[in-house]
Amino acid sequence: MIELLRLLSLYYACDNTAAQRMLTADEIASCTGHYAAIKSHFADTETPDRMAGYKRFKIWETENAELVVQLRKGRRL
Repeated sequence: MIELLRLLSLYYACDNTAAQRMLTADEIASCTGHYAAIKSHFADTETPDRMAGYKRFKIWETENAELVVQLRKGRRL
């Protein structure tokens, strides 16, 4: 769970930064990697499907809305 929270914090930091300014090529590559890791985390381990992982991630965000708000604000837990 700690690794997931770290990835989510990085992903939401990317999202917040992108809302404020254009990301550099290095930042885009890094952020894309974080997002791919999140989708992989939520994908079925036997048949890794990133679209299924994306859908499970979105469900997780809905079910954990308060935590998502805290992570998006960059608050430490």
